[in-house]
Amino acid sequence: MTEVEKIKVKNFSFYYSGSDKPTLKNINMPIYENRVIALIGPSGCGKTTLLRSFNRMHDLYPGNRYEGEILLDGENILSPDYDLIKLRTKVGMVFQKPTPFPMSIFDNVAYGLRLRGVRDKRILEEKVEKALRQA
Repeated sequence: MTEVEKIKVKNFSFYYSGSDKPTLKNINMPIYENRVIALIGPSGCGKTTLLRSFNRMHDLYPGNRYEGEILLDGENILSPDYDLIKLRTKVGMVFQKPTPFPMSIFDNVAYGLRLRGVRDKRILEEKVEKALRQA
């Protein structure tokens, strides 16, 4: 059986805003379809930084920058014209601690509904209130 590279990281470096020193430098790795992988290392070594790069969460903070490529199904997700909604429907993140987007609690809870095209304010308010009461 031939293994398929689902994600391929090529010469990838990441710089946090205001830093000339890369947090991640020249990372190369394949991630094969239907395989489980583990990123292990000490606290602060860049594991989460790499994972956040897979769905471009760093784009939410101005000044962060990438070099190299991260290919998902052969497409470079770091390309400026790559559709972020398409990317984030394919690459989800679940962290140990909740990581809200930099917006209100209401907007964070309503985010998924809005991605699915729900625009009616009344429906959004009802669904958000119900979700918060159940939490």
